[in-house]
Amino acid sequence: MSGLVSDFTKGSIRSQLIRFSLPFLLTNIIQSLYNIADIKVVSMFCGTEGIAGVSIAGNILNTITYMIIGLCNGGAIMTAQYIGARNERDVKETIGTTFAVMIALAAVTTSLALIFSDEILTALNTPAEAFSQTKTYFIICMCGSICIYGYNAIGAILRGVGNSKTPMYFGFVACLLNIGLDLLFVGPMGMDVAGAALATVIAQAVSMMGCAVYLKKSDFIFSFGRRDMKLSLAKAADIFRLGLPGAIQNAIVSGGFLMVSSLTNSLGVNAASGVSVASKINNFAQQPASAVGMAVASMTGQNVGAGLYDRAKEALRTAVAVSMIIGIAAFVIVQLLPEQLMGLIVSDNTVIKEALPYLRITAFDYLLVAMIFPLNGICNGSGHTLFTMIPSIVSSVVTRVPAAYICVLGFDMGLAGVGISTPVGTISAILICGWFYLSGRWKKSTIRFSN
Repeated sequence: MSGLVSDFTKGSIRSQLIRFSLPFLLTNIIQSLYNIADIKVVSMFCGTEGIAGVSIAGNILNTITYMIIGLCNGGAIMTAQYIGARNERDVKETIGTTFAVMIALAAVTTSLALIFSDEILTALNTPAEAFSQTKTYFIICMCGSICIYGYNAIGAILRGVGNSKTPMYFGFVACLLNIGLDLLFVGPMGMDVAGAALATVIAQAVSMMGCAVYLKKSDFIFSFGRRDMKLSLAKAADIFRLGLPGAIQNAIVSGGFLMVSSLTNSLGVNAASGVSVASKINNFAQQPASAVGMAVASMTGQNVGAGLYDRAKEALRTAVAVSMIIGIAAFVIVQLLPEQLMGLIVSDNTVIKEALPYLRITAFDYLLVAMIFPLNGICNGSGHTLFTMIPSIVSSVVTRVPAAYICVLGFDMGLAGVGISTPVGTISAILICGWFYLSGRWKKSTIRFSN
């Protein structure tokens, strides 16, 4: 196997988890900075309408991205378990097929999104004063969405082989480029939100191509040559079997979030902008738990492939402990300094005050994701991606959306009511995933190996 591949079937679980999840954390934070940089620069030059436009379009783009990540996760799970079983042939076939599938899907989804852009924005109750800017940002970013597919495919494969550092390096360079281009395009060149969108697309393209070129020139197990991009129908079927549930799961979760966003947008442009700013802070606070959960998935995949179930269980326990410590610290900071934190992103006091109750309430979710992300990681890593759809559906659609609408429309609680729905939904997911883990059903592998 290549020198870029990590072996999680032996050695210290704690040190491996921390070393492997730290680059994930930094990568996730870097990716989060893309949209925050856009919002910060747009707030400086384009006002509240521009903030709402970037925020609403960003939510739609995040939904698409999460669906792609979910589907790519099928390739990551297969790669991890084949690595654990020392089966290099299956690893190469899986990587080639993953990229072939992503290229085809990129063309289809981009076309559909561009055709139905007006209908999508109307369905989300996009405020009239922000509609034009939202559409502009959305269309430009969708034209470069092939980069989202490619970058996440590379990231998924590298997670499977135990390499979390390479995407971090190129993501960091792309983030700096994005911020620089934001300031240039939106500021001196006066391109408004179109400049922010163009900066994001260029940065994503640089990140994807740079990562691919680097790996091609390194001693990586896959050369990224045209001959390697072969579609194996059997592997494609397995990728969809394992990844589609995750894609559907992410689509349902994001769809539920968009339904709540539609409710938020109906409260006015200040509410829409305020929730966006608060959500960026929440995103940062939850990144450690998310990164640890991704690490658990990769470590579980290799150890289940090798039949080492006790190591997978130890990884989960360690992940929950680490995530909880960080979650408690983040919760305390947000409760003490909410206005100061939001002030780092936007200077409009009206927007900050509007979002204050939402941020304080949703901060309780930092303590809950410390459990649900690692639990999802062990379920996904062992190949039980179909099961993880259940808690996601219950959390986002059955619990969170109704709770938000009841609190806002029934009890007139405003953004505080929207905030309450978030931890309520996460609690329901924890109960379901916790039961599945304690039952031991996650130990049954779902991966097929070549003869």
